[in-house]
Amino acid sequence: MGAKELAVGVDLGGTKIAAGVFDSGGDLLGKLIVEPTRADGPAEGTSEALLAAVQQTLESAGVDSGELSGIGVGTPGPLDPVAGTLLEIPTLPQLHYFPLRGTLAQRYETRVELSNDGNCFALGEALFGAGQGAGVVLGVTLGTGCGVGAVVEGRIFEGATSNAGEVYKALCGDRTFDEGLSGPGLERLWYERLGEAKQGPEITDLARGGDPDAKAVFDVFGAEVARGLGILAAILDPHIIVLGGSVAGAFDCFEEAVQGRIGEYLAPSAAEQLRIVASSAGAASAALGAASLIFSGHREEQ
Repeated sequence: MGAKELAVGVDLGGTKIAAGVFDSGGDLLGKLIVEPTRADGPAEGTSEALLAAVQQTLESAGVDSGELSGIGVGTPGPLDPVAGTLLEIPTLPQLHYFPLRGTLAQRYETRVELSNDGNCFALGEALFGAGQGAGVVLGVTLGTGCGVGAVVEGRIFEGATSNAGEVYKALCGDRTFDEGLSGPGLERLWYERLGEAKQGPEITDLARGGDPDAKAVFDVFGAEVARGLGILAAILDPHIIVLGGSVAGAFDCFEEAVQGRIGEYLAPSAAEQLRIVASSAGAASAALGAASLIFSGHREEQ
């Protein structure tokens, strides 16, 4: 058996950048490096943070950039993955029309691939995580916004213009997916109930401690998540939905609400076979998915 390939995977989010070196078996080498996105400043600041995260993770893994098969980057959409350019991303306004592939390729002489963060997450779960062996894997990230990606028989389904899963403008009830199925969406529900601001991790701690208001907020949030997942699952009919992103770490607080309501939106046979789980890969899941763009030969074969 030959040596395993190596790739850097980068998860470029609205608040943080996570980067890691992974081998083609899905194992993390060294440390996962997390840097602030610097979203409140110019594009140069975010670019510097991204390049610093890549360099730090290479040093942590003891890997030279010449040993890499490539760098994969998952970002919120929309983007042009063929040109390697970010488009008008709502959560990253400083990076509108930013040439991300060119920026990385200028520093590291290696292949660079970009895709929607939901696509990357779904691909990583399909190849290495909870979706292994499933024909249709739907990945949904609940973070600063809501990311969606679908993998069918081991391949990302991108659609006609590489915009499949870009639901940030789509309504889920009376709010968009980004507004409802996200950390800010959870915090909004708390504010609407109690008239005070509180961060998601604080609400989670309260719910796990039995606080009735926090538990009630998560029940409403779970119902909204069930509606969103139901809409997506009714169209794609997946075998499994894997949840990622910061809010998925609190799935134990709203799983019962999701599982109890998802059947309202699906044909009985679809609801009966559907599994909904949280990713077990933790903070590294999205970065692993981005590295999987390189291992899967995602765009080389298209």
